Amino acid sequence: MRTEFVAPAGGRTAFRLPTLSRLPPLTALRAFVVAARHASFSRAAEELHVSTAAIGQQVRILETHLGQPLFSRQRGELVLTDAGSALYPGLADAFETMIGSLSDLMVSNARPQLKVLAEGCFAARWLAPRLGSIVPALGDVELSIESIEGDTVDLTHFDADCAIVATAAQIPGFIHEPLFPDTVSAVCTPDFAARHGLADEPERLREIGFTLLRGNGLDPAFEWANWLRACRIPLRLSATGPRFSRPTALIEAISSGHGIGLVRHSLISEELKSGRLIAPFGSPQPTASRYHLLTSPDRRRLPEVASLLALLREDIRSLEAAA
Repeated sequence: MRTEFVAPAGGRTAFRLPTLSRLPPLTALRAFVVAARHASFSRAAEELHVSTAAIGQQVRILETHLGQPLFSRQRGELVLTDAGSALYPGLADAFETMIGSLSDLMVSNARPQLKVLAEGCFAARWLAPRLGSIVPALGDVELSIESIEGDTVDLTHFDADCAIVATAAQIPGFIHEPLFPDTVSAVCTPDFAARHGLADEPERLREIGFTLLRGNGLDPAFEWANWLRACRIPLRLSATGPRFSRPTALIEAISSGHGIGLVRHSLISEELKSGRLIAPFGSPQPTASRYHLLTSPDRRRLPEVASLLALLREDIRSLEAAA
């Protein structure tokens, strides 16, 4: 549909030069620029996510505002008129300048981000309590921590800058940065140890039956038979208790006084320090699956990853010095 324009009496078209207060609607200008670039109302509608009719309406609004047609139909094709051809380059440049200015501002104001995957129990019991020192030290970095669960961590789709997992194996394609060695201890609450007379008497384990709690890890250091053998405690156990697939649930059961279990020292260091949990017998035994920070070669060069690794290691050195 073509809009007809009628000149006022006297044969001269009255007009006023545009100002900021008298510009045509921005949506109309945008619709014209995109339609002119595509030479199609329908393709312009697809780009702007509106209907073809809406593009036509906005173009007609602009044509009415300017008092002259901007498009014509020639053999079924949309063609710019002389007025449209004169108008298009300047408007297209203006929109590009606008987009560039907005993009520059958004980029300059964007905070660097650091996304970390961490085993759920480690994230909750080791990493989260240290955020008070880690976050300020990272400065203007937006830290995002996503918990992952399970003994076998699938890093095929590595949608993060780095991951913190306990592993003894090398995962192809990743740089492994060791954080700290870890140990395994048999721990329980002081009340549980007193009720069952466990202080330096591991043979009493035979009597506590179902309260001998177990994890479900792949590391043999967390199996009671292996741990007792490593501690040189000549004890064979026939009765075993519940098995937990997540260390968080195992620690909760132990902390609630329901039994004694084998747990990583790094995950219960605060409880051991405060006395809420104790190791009534045996000695801490090393575990092969120590915690590592994993990252791809490209992301290892990111300053945010380097800063996080340095902060974690500094925190670990401080803990070891205080021990």
